[in-house]
Amino acid sequence: MNKGKIFPVAYGVISAIISFIAVFFICMRSFRLNLQLSIALAGVFALFFYVISYFRGHASVEIKRIVYKYQLTDQELAQITGLKASDFPIYHDQLQLILPKRYWPRILDALQKYEQEHEDVN
Repeated sequence: MNKGKIFPVAYGVISAIISFIAVFFICMRSFRLNLQLSIALAGVFALFFYVISYFRGHASVEIKRIVYKYQLTDQELAQITGLKASDFPIYHDQLQLILPKRYWPRILDALQKYEQEHEDVN
């Protein structure tokens, strides 16, 4: 398996484990809930954080894949996404996603449209 498929899953699992432990102990110690309810609530939160983290990891991998595939510069990324070039620093030929994660779906959507347009041309 390649890194692009493993990273989102590993990122999601780690996030889920951390959130499960945190919520479990908060429920048990702070709210003094019983064991079954604490486990159930921790499981729900773990699932929620897994899904969020998986999609964040997937978005990160996809954005970087498209950038590397088309060798996009910060100026080209700014033009495609409508953001500033300084939002896309590239150090040592690696894109640094410094933008808040809430912008990633918008960036990914713009880059997927860009990729689709370039695949239609070929």
